[in-house]
Amino acid sequence: MVFGQHMIVDGKSYRVIRELGLLEDRTVQFDKDDSRDIIMRTAQEAMDVQRQRNERSYNLRSREVSYRPGQEVYRRNFQQSNFCKGFSSKLAPVFIKSRVRKKLGAAYYEIEDLQGKVVGKYHAKDLRQ
Repeated sequence: MVFGQHMIVDGKSYRVIRELGLLEDRTVQFDKDDSRDIIMRTAQEAMDVQRQRNERSYNLRSREVSYRPGQEVYRRNFQQSNFCKGFSSKLAPVFIKSRVRKKLGAAYYEIEDLQGKVVGKYHAKDLRQ
């Protein structure tokens, strides 16, 4: 017995089982609309479970940050390689120490270097404390 039912080991047994009416195990018949609704509901539930799992994983790594004007931060170095000068960006520092000049929006900041020269506008994701 497998899963509470006798296992069919010979193909000839199907004819006998079919004649006895034991092969058709469906007691409830669904029309196409009901089947489509069941499939849609099952798919929606699976997508909701996956969305919650992804949201939990994302929220573990995201953080709310806010920098004050004058605060020293590390900004991402976006310098590119230059073959003529013999410079490789992968050997350059990833973050450079800078200072926040002012807050421009919810997540954008105007950044200056430590000498007071404006470097540019940076998103909070490109800044570290």
